Amino acid sequence: MHKLFILTIISLSIFKSVPGLAQNYPVYNSFFLNPYLYNPAEVATDHAYLFLNHRQQWTGIEGSPKLSTFNINTLIDQSYTGIGAKISNYSRGILQTTDLALTYAHGFALNKDNVLFFGLSGGLISASIDFNKLSADDLDDPAISNYLANNLQPSASFGMVYKSNSGLNIGLVLPQLFAPKFNSDSHFSSTAIAPLDNGFVSLYYKRKVDGKVVTRKVRGVTRRVKSSGGYAPLEFYALYKYSAFDNSQFEVITKLNLSENFYLGAGYRQSYGFTGHVGFAFDKVILGYSYEPGGQPEAGFSKGTHEIQLGIRLSNEKSYPKAAPVLKSTLKVTPDEKHTARFNQSTEDPNAINHPENANKKKYYVVIKAFGDFVSADNYKKKLLEEKYNADIFYHEEDKKFYVFVLSSLKSSEAFEEARNLKNYTKLKDARVLTVQGK
Repeated sequence: MHKLFILTIISLSIFKSVPGLAQNYPVYNSFFLNPYLYNPAEVATDHAYLFLNHRQQWTGIEGSPKLSTFNINTLIDQSYTGIGAKISNYSRGILQTTDLALTYAHGFALNKDNVLFFGLSGGLISASIDFNKLSADDLDDPAISNYLANNLQPSASFGMVYKSNSGLNIGLVLPQLFAPKFNSDSHFSSTAIAPLDNGFVSLYYKRKVDGKVVTRKVRGVTRRVKSSGGYAPLEFYALYKYSAFDNSQFEVITKLNLSENFYLGAGYRQSYGFTGHVGFAFDKVILGYSYEPGGQPEAGFSKGTHEIQLGIRLSNEKSYPKAAPVLKSTLKVTPDEKHTARFNQSTEDPNAINHPENANKKKYYVVIKAFGDFVSADNYKKKLLEEKYNADIFYHEEDKKFYVFVLSSLKSSEAFEEARNLKNYTKLKDARVLTVQGK
């Protein structure tokens, strides 16, 4: 019994004996690599990820806190929906807590550059006792049976995050929607926690940059390929954790991306002190390490706190759904802009559609089909007109064919963009650009 009391006091007082260090929630140093650790709305990530995180607090102290977390999450491609799962094990002294949660998040596009996500995690949390640290006499303590009698409880958290293409992100989290209460015995203190007693507010700047064309060896062959891009060299993170139990806390982290494969970081957490960060990225693997020398019960009491995080990218880049573009080939045109040419196989000038003033310029036609005779081309044109396309016919002298087209332009970019949009957003999958050189 005496040993049980001592171990319990150690496991609880290791937090409460130091002002501002009592923890009502896990602490992570590497949250900037994996923000889903704190915020369920962050489950919607640009790739499918698997992360393993292990935090050893106050190395060298027997019974000091250890936290291991595994999570997998992703954005469902071409949607604003994210899903994920997370399991963590948190041990301190003789007490262990295991938390399992499933997460769903959905976003709403405010405009083409800004999305607001809402996320909800739900699952179970259980507490257990490490019996290897107890004697045979301690096992008869009624406090243990009372504690274990209520060792399975529901858990839930809610989060939201505003994401902008500018790189600015703002998050809000309620980490405990249900109040865990595992024991009412005086041997194990228990405090009811209301949903609004704890809350996180995050603000960070992390701007995506486009990929570059680089020279790389692919299977022994040197090729010019486009890199997957990355993030701007400087990232900034700020996190404020509110608690109604007089242990609110803020922290800031600055991350410097020296290359696509290597970063350095430094931060400061209130009551814990400074932190250092280093990380590497190779192909689909991310490895990060964090160290904090301070935040100990007494100076020199331990060898500091270490945290390591391994991430594996499981998929290609995900993307949000694209809004259907305005098709120029369906816009109403003025009478002067309408094509008026009508052709038959005895037409003396089948190229009359080309305006004289543009005779020496290249012209780009977004064509849908080609026919060997005018009648077939005309029938197909009428069908497209019924579907509200600005269809007309062009006779190409070089191959002696009649082309049904829906747009003509002196700008190649305009024609090629329209052809791509027709392929991606309509049933006209055969749309292509025909270039005609004026004479």
